[in-house]
Amino acid sequence: MSGPLRWPRFWFDVWLFGMALGTYLSLRPGSAQEAWFPQADKLIHASGYAILAVFAVCLYRPTLTRLKALLWLLLLGGIIEIAQDLWAVNRSMELADLVADGIGIALGAALCWRRNLLAWIEKRFR
Repeated sequence: MSGPLRWPRFWFDVWLFGMALGTYLSLRPGSAQEAWFPQADKLIHASGYAILAVFAVCLYRPTLTRLKALLWLLLLGGIIEIAQDLWAVNRSMELADLVADGIGIALGAALCWRRNLLAWIEKRFR
């Protein structure tokens, strides 16, 4: 994990919780409710994976490990899409969801590639 963080284990646990929560929300039975607007779920996918990517980039130094963490997020998105198709009620696999996940990962990574936002947050709580 990245060196400048004072609470790396806390942030790692928050990241794991975020992945678990996203997985649960993606696999729980879907509702037939109308979305707020067309393709709103794509915005939700991109936003959620952008947040997870921020944690991945801030937790790991700019090495191969950081890239592996980002690829893990994309793999997680793909696994969730397959699981939705196989097991989830009122859910279906969509390639567009995986594309939205990838866009979110790229945006989140770009946001924190040079500046560690988690370290910035820690400075505010000294």
